[in-house]
Amino acid sequence: MSTGDTDPYRFDDAAYVLGALSPDERLEFEAHLLTCADCTARVREVETLPAVLADVDPAEVVADPEPVPDTLLPLLLRAAAQRRRRQRVVVGTLAGLAAACVITLVVALWPSASPSTGQRREFVAVAQSPVQASATLTAKSWGTAIDVRCHYLYDVSRTWRYNLIVFDRQGTAHRLGDWRLPPDSDIDYQAGTALSPAQIASLEITLPDGTAVLRLQM
Repeated sequence: MSTGDTDPYRFDDAAYVLGALSPDERLEFEAHLLTCADCTARVREVETLPAVLADVDPAEVVADPEPVPDTLLPLLLRAAAQRRRRQRVVVGTLAGLAAACVITLVVALWPSASPSTGQRREFVAVAQSPVQASATLTAKSWGTAIDVRCHYLYDVSRTWRYNLIVFDRQGTAHRLGDWRLPPDSDIDYQAGTALSPAQIASLEITLPDGTAVLRLQM
């Protein structure tokens, strides 16, 4: 089982769900899913995307003036094309259309975000951990930009991987990616969600197994 940055299939979940893989690649990815819980979970996160896009009127698709973080959508097809160096011209085109469609849907369905103060707030520890973090949430036309600063409180001997999870007011968890924090390092991690600041209940930083170590209650 391949995990983390070493997994060559890490960015293929959306391409698989959207039908953008070739027949051979699809069979290869389906075989990989039998042994990789991480990729299987990512496929489940985006499996409803075709139905969402089917409800979008193409006439309503407009370009958003603000840049959208890659973590706003699990459609990391461009990164997949760069990493695997395969001929994915159709995938790249589809990724751009899908992002534009979903952005339009977000603007249409979610209430306008209230102005954000951009105040940096500290996460609170919920489990013993050497990591400390803070976050700034900024309202955007497409949702909320999230800037996380992360560092260790004391010396550690290894690199740890952390996940960022946002919970909405209904208690639904939305995974916003992950990063690695080496010893003696500070990390600035930029993410984004289609949720407005008012719709966010909390943020959590977790270990790869899902254990929460830090929480920011909104």
